[in-house]
Amino acid sequence: MDRIKGVNRVFLATVLISCIAPYLGISALTDNYLILLLASQLLLILPAAVYLILQKQSYREAVRLNKLRISTIILLILLTILIMPLMTFVNALSMVFAENTTTAYMQELTGQNSMLISLIGVALVPAVLEESVYRGIFYNEYRKYRPAAAIFLSALLFALLHGNLNQFTYAFVMGIIFALVIEATNSIASTMIMHFIINANSILLMYAYPRLLWYLEGLYKNAGLTGDTELAAQLEAMFGDGFTIEALLEGSKQAINSMGVLDVVQAYGMSAVVCTVLAFIVYRAIAINNGRWKAVRDIFRKKQPESEEPHIRYSLDPEKPKKVRLGTPALYLGAAIMAVGMIAAELL
Repeated sequence: MDRIKGVNRVFLATVLISCIAPYLGISALTDNYLILLLASQLLLILPAAVYLILQKQSYREAVRLNKLRISTIILLILLTILIMPLMTFVNALSMVFAENTTTAYMQELTGQNSMLISLIGVALVPAVLEESVYRGIFYNEYRKYRPAAAIFLSALLFALLHGNLNQFTYAFVMGIIFALVIEATNSIASTMIMHFIINANSILLMYAYPRLLWYLEGLYKNAGLTGDTELAAQLEAMFGDGFTIEALLEGSKQAINSMGVLDVVQAYGMSAVVCTVLAFIVYRAIAINNGRWKAVRDIFRKKQPESEEPHIRYSLDPEKPKKVRLGTPALYLGAAIMAVGMIAAELL
C-alpha cells in the first residue's frame, strides 16, 4: 500500500509542476515551441525520476522494458494504423463539445523547426518519457494490486494531465489501449513504438499541408477555367482571400464544429468500427504470439488466478483476500485540480 501512496504522490507532484511551470519564466528565454515543449517534458518527469531513485529500482525493471520480437513490432505497426480511425472518431466527437487548440500549437511548432527535429522532439522524446511515467510507473505499480482497475486509472491520469477536454477524450481511449498492449507484449517498448507512430503521423501531416494547398489551389484555378462555379464557390468559402495553412486548418475546424453528434457518427463511425474490429484481431495475434493471451483474459476475471510473476500481489493477505484501494488523498486532490482546470479553461 505504501507503493500506491508513493505513486499517487508522484501524480500530485506532477500536477503541481504542470500548474506552476507557465510561471517559471521559461517562455521569456525563447519563443521556440519545441524547446518549450522539451523543457515542460523534463519538468514533468522529475517526480517520477525522484520516485525511482528513492525506490532504488532500475529503470528497465520499473517500467517493464523488455525486448520485442520483429514479428511483434510489425504487428504493432499494423495495430497502430488500425486504431487511428477510432482516435479520429473520438477526436471529432469531442470537438462537437470542446475547443481544439492542439492543431494551432502544432502548426507553430513545426513551422519553427525542420521535420527531423520535430519528429525527434515532438514524436520520439514524448513517446519515451510519457510512456515511462504513465504506463511505466503509474500503471505497472497499480497493476500489482488491481490489474483491471489499473488499466482505467492509469488512462484517466494520462488523459487528465493533457490539460484540455479535447485531448482528454482520445488520450483516455489511447491510455486504455496502451495498457492492454503492455499486457499483451510484457514490454513498454511496444507502447513507445505506438505512441511514436501516432505522434509522428500528426507531425508528418503538418508538413504535408503545403502540398495539399498546392493541389487545392490547382483545383480552384481549374474550376475557374472549366466553369465549375460550385467547386470554385466551395473553395472560396473555405479559403477566403488565399490558400494558406491557417485558412485550411480554420476551415477544417469550422466544418467539424458545425457537425452534430449524428453527423460525426455518420462521417467517422463506420470506419472506426470496422478498423477497431480488425485491430482487436491483430491485438489478439500479438498476445498469442507472445504467449500472453491467457494473462490478458485473466485480468478481467472476477477471481484473480495466481500471478505468473512472483512480485505481483492481488491481496495483502493470501489467507484473507482484501481489495486494495488505489485512491488516496493525493490522487483525489491531483485529479480534482486537473479536472477543475480543464473545465475552467473550456468555459473561459
